[in-house]
Amino acid sequence: MTGDEDSQDDYDLHPGVHVRVLKLKALHEERENTMKAYQAERAQLEAKYQALVQPLYKKRAEIVMGELDEEDNLPEEGSSEAGDGFGDVVGVPQFWVTAMAQNDVLAGTMTEEDIICLESLQDIRCMDNEDGDGFTLTFQFSENPFFENSELTKKYDVPNLFLSDEPILKSVEGCEIQWKDGRCLTVSEVTQKQRGKGKNKGQVRNVTKTARKDSFFHFFATPKLPDMETMDEEEALALETEFNMDYDMAQAFRTELIPKGFVYFAGNDDDDQLDEAIDEMVWPKNQ
Repeated sequence: MTGDEDSQDDYDLHPGVHVRVLKLKALHEERENTMKAYQAERAQLEAKYQALVQPLYKKRAEIVMGELDEEDNLPEEGSSEAGDGFGDVVGVPQFWVTAMAQNDVLAGTMTEEDIICLESLQDIRCMDNEDGDGFTLTFQFSENPFFENSELTKKYDVPNLFLSDEPILKSVEGCEIQWKDGRCLTVSEVTQKQRGKGKNKGQVRNVTKTARKDSFFHFFATPKLPDMETMDEEEALALETEFNMDYDMAQAFRTELIPKGFVYFAGNDDDDQLDEAIDEMVWPKNQ
């Protein structure tokens, strides 16, 4: 081969080899078209079974939120069979935050303040796009002292969602959290004394600045897409790490926590030991 190695146009292929390369190109294009058909068919299959499990997820949410408590036929409060305060418990308290705390990807993202807020998390849902090129996560909250939203969402457009383990993120869209006064978990206000300069020399004033806090709720921000042309290598690497962590969290919800929330809540993924794990969680425990 001769010429500029950066341009295929300058490669000097033997005519016979050139014909064979064109055949390889045609095979590659045929494979790509086949995989597009696969993605379309898989998206239909995923949608079919997603529709089948939705009623199960809906009933799980109703149990967690206490909407089916009256069906349980529990002993009357104060009877010998009922524990102290049994009638005060609605649904399954702290179901989702407990499950999150036992997932390897999500556990380290929550602060103590986050956990208090996440106790009001009632349900987590995921809906894949009809054509299989992305998904939307929805987090449903009860009224809480931290923010006004009843739902928080995160949307991912991933053209190769069903085609590769390495995602190509076309776009990621978070949502705005409407924090109540003084209850924001993602930033804090820091007041510092600042001495004047020039004609104000000697004067001291208080300046309030906002500082970023570690918090799970940064997850709902829309991440800034990288501009590889203007970023240096260190900035690009940091942003790549941030995107990878963000997508790992999204997939932890989509493929682990939502389908297997009960398993994470129980803290044991061994089916043979789930009953034992549940027995250890019984509340109130017999004295």
